[in-house]
Amino acid sequence: MTPAEMAEAGAAVEVQTADGGDVAVTRAGFEIVFQQQLPAARYLVTVEAQAPNNGTDSFWVDIDGDRIESPLVLPIGNLQQRFMPVDIAQAGAHTIRVSLREGPGAQLRRIGISTVTTKIPLPPMREALLGSHPRILFTRDDIPALRERLNNDTVKRFYKLPGMLTRKPPEYKPGSRNGGGFRDLGSHAFAYVLDANPERLQPIFEWLDVGADYGSVGVDLDGEYFMEGMALCYDWLYDQMPEELRNRVRDRLAAHCREVYKASLAGMTGGGQHFQQNHYWFAHLSLAMPAAAICGEVPEADRWLAWAWDRFERIALSFSPDGSFHEGPSYWDFSMPTLYLYADLYEWCTGLSIPAGDDGLHGQAGFRFNYLYPGLNLSAAMEDAPVTLKRPPIRLILWEAKRFKDPVVMGMAETLVGEPASDRFNLLWLDETIEPVDPLQKLPLASYYQDVETAFARTSWAEDGTGVAFVSRPLGGHLWAELCEKYGVGGTGHNHPAQNHFVLFARGEVLAGDPGYTYEKKTRNHNTVLVDGQGQYGDGEMWPSPKPGRAHITGFVNDGDITIVAGNAQSAYPKELGLTRFDRTFVLAGRDLVVVHDRLGADAPRTFSWLFHHWGETAAAEGRWTITRNAAQVTIAPLKPAGVMGESTTYRPQFVHPTRDLTPENAEINMLELRTAPTAEATFLVPLLVGDAGATVPEVTDLSTDAFDALRVGDTMVVFNRGDAEIAAPTASGDTLTTTARALVTRMVNGQEETVTLPAVGW
Repeated sequence: MTPAEMAEAGAAVEVQTADGGDVAVTRAGFEIVFQQQLPAARYLVTVEAQAPNNGTDSFWVDIDGDRIESPLVLPIGNLQQRFMPVDIAQAGAHTIRVSLREGPGAQLRRIGISTVTTKIPLPPMREALLGSHPRILFTRDDIPALRERLNNDTVKRFYKLPGMLTRKPPEYKPGSRNGGGFRDLGSHAFAYVLDANPERLQPIFEWLDVGADYGSVGVDLDGEYFMEGMALCYDWLYDQMPEELRNRVRDRLAAHCREVYKASLAGMTGGGQHFQQNHYWFAHLSLAMPAAAICGEVPEADRWLAWAWDRFERIALSFSPDGSFHEGPSYWDFSMPTLYLYADLYEWCTGLSIPAGDDGLHGQAGFRFNYLYPGLNLSAAMEDAPVTLKRPPIRLILWEAKRFKDPVVMGMAETLVGEPASDRFNLLWLDETIEPVDPLQKLPLASYYQDVETAFARTSWAEDGTGVAFVSRPLGGHLWAELCEKYGVGGTGHNHPAQNHFVLFARGEVLAGDPGYTYEKKTRNHNTVLVDGQGQYGDGEMWPSPKPGRAHITGFVNDGDITIVAGNAQSAYPKELGLTRFDRTFVLAGRDLVVVHDRLGADAPRTFSWLFHHWGETAAAEGRWTITRNAAQVTIAPLKPAGVMGESTTYRPQFVHPTRDLTPENAEINMLELRTAPTAEATFLVPLLVGDAGATVPEVTDLSTDAFDALRVGDTMVVFNRGDAEIAAPTASGDTLTTTARALVTRMVNGQEETVTLPAVGW
């Protein structure tokens, strides 16, 4: 039904012209009622619509006078399709009614009802796997080789058999999360496959017996946890399981598949239709695993499995293509086990290769490795990551090493491994034949990932090195942001409104950080800039949705322990703030010096706030702020703008969710705010002087002219071009360098001059 047809039917709407065609804007009392002859089937009530705010974004749906319990919720500010699944039990004429649940004002482009069908273009399971168990990730023929591997010394470094399962299964609690305790059952089932110890079976069967009687575990994370245990145990212990228990477990797997399949057809699983949100991966892996386990045994399972593969292909095709991930290091640790298992199941069961997947999967280990600060013990808490985040799970590094036969990635695993683990994937994802190569000798000190616009740099991998990270990007990264804008398919989950943000680690301490995982994501929590006290698109949201901003890194260069990275975050700020320029150049100029150079512009005088967050003790003197944390210190010594006002405050970000409290031990964070008077243009030139706690702070000399901003610290000079023309930049040797470079670092090392430049265009 089109807007014109809604109006003709007497609905309370006003037809208006909008981009892409007419829309019907709902008025008070809106409802639309239509009748159709429908055979018995599953249907979707579909609307293409958008709401202006949370008070106008939901409708009631009634079928033959019976109201669907859950409302049909519309997207806000983005015209997209939304679905409500309904089951028609008997063929005949049926009446569909859609009415306001909240206030008027939503825009409708289409309302209708359609049948839901799934076509299966290719067999979802290889013929060789049907009719036998185990079939998931290995077969009976593979078991002798798996057992033999336990004698290998490399295997012993990464994997050990778990002890006997002694935990008891919990009772099902309606309305609560119930699946988490089941997730590790697969490791105990795998242990039986390896050692055939009959004492392992009864405790596992006790869990399966209880789980078989569970009610719904939902269509999100909890469902995946539950199915990862139940489905793997069903497949791997099929022959050992008593027939009565096996039949009950199979029925429970089938019931879960039906629930997820129905929800997914309506876009109502965890993650909605957000292919690059981790909840979507979990929800659909929870369909793939049980469907693969019972395919050929339950008539509908081939359809469920085909749909799970269809969902995976969309994930693969929309995945970041440069070996990066947009939700930060903690959610990399959390999400990649799901993606990797999903990928393995897809290829193992179908015999097909991941569509375009390897483009983004090879390099993931290096991406996560780059989040590790020097010393390789602590990770940068960017996006939704706790400030205590440490090393990634070893099994994820092993997966990439095995898949790509990559000796450097295997070297990462060897470098990071501690005690051997009993997780099944520490063996299944291990290829002990790969000879490792020391990653610290092969990996560059600095890396840049173009899709998610994140740069990492360090002076060395050793504990006494200085490390930084810098981000300036569209929420979700370029590929996902463009897909969201074009097709209206997603959200950006755990991204933060934090473009042109940086973190700094030196002398074993985080000297400039952000609070990590918060439920109210604020630009104010990050080391970037506020405009009249206001932040970027997504500021204040719990789970930021796709935004129009297209912040990006505009330059990156590295030579040894010197890195220069530049970002443009102007478009990350709402237009009403009037920001016309925010170019930041961020320089790591060796172990003891970082320089931040910002050029800001606005359509009218605005107050710009330059932010620096930390957990140290602050001492202010003569326009400088020295921050000490344990054995490390950093001094913020702004040279520009003149007369900048500095204020130190302490606050607690919003760590509390209605159902969870993520407040960390060091919840209070300190913030230094350098604030301008209202102005239409501003330049910040801020050296960050790193040293041992209590050390004398070096002198900083301002060498700026009308053509460039520049400073000297010891034998190092850092110069920033204020325009596009050639400048005669001073050098450490006392000469000048004629250049159009945007920025350069020049210094004397062992009597020799070294110069690193960021070119005017490109890099």
